[in-house]
Amino acid sequence: MNYLTLIDSVHGVDKDYSANMKAVGNVLLEAKAAEQCLKMLEAAINENVHIKPLSGYRSAKYQQMLWNRTKAEYICEGLKESDAEKLCSRFLARVNHSEHQTGLAVDFCSPDWDDTQDDFYSTKQGRWLCKNADSFGFILRYPRMKEHITGIAYEPWHYRYVGTPHSEIIRREGLALEEYLYYYEDFLPFEQ
Repeated sequence: MNYLTLIDSVHGVDKDYSANMKAVGNVLLEAKAAEQCLKMLEAAINENVHIKPLSGYRSAKYQQMLWNRTKAEYICEGLKESDAEKLCSRFLARVNHSEHQTGLAVDFCSPDWDDTQDDFYSTKQGRWLCKNADSFGFILRYPRMKEHITGIAYEPWHYRYVGTPHSEIIRREGLALEEYLYYYEDFLPFEQ
């Protein structure tokens, strides 16, 4: 499996994509991503930081339902359909363009939450992940000040498994995945 596969508004999930999934708490992740996520969560617990996996794998049907629901909410708030779709696309991927459909993406939250937290970056859990996730092969997928590159608003809770050493280089260099794939394309793939 290529853990560096770019999934964004242009590059979709391969129609033949399938992966072995494994549970991490109440969410499913691709098997290797799940194994590393479990190690990461255990390391956090060893430092008295409890991190809750909120969302992992999503089926195409579920992703479409999220899109439709969010768009309908914006329309109910008075937005025109085209404006509702533009706003949706800043925070949510269209069906077949979501990393969650690969099982490589996981949203985290504090243990007492059941939804994403806009201020997750300032929580003990968010700070721990920001500092340590790369050691386990995960990157903050939609970093602050990279919205013009990723096409998605800053999401301090959304992490993506890419494997090491990729994750370590991405964090050290302060890159978005798109930048990494562009700048390092002549050297990829490193052994995973």
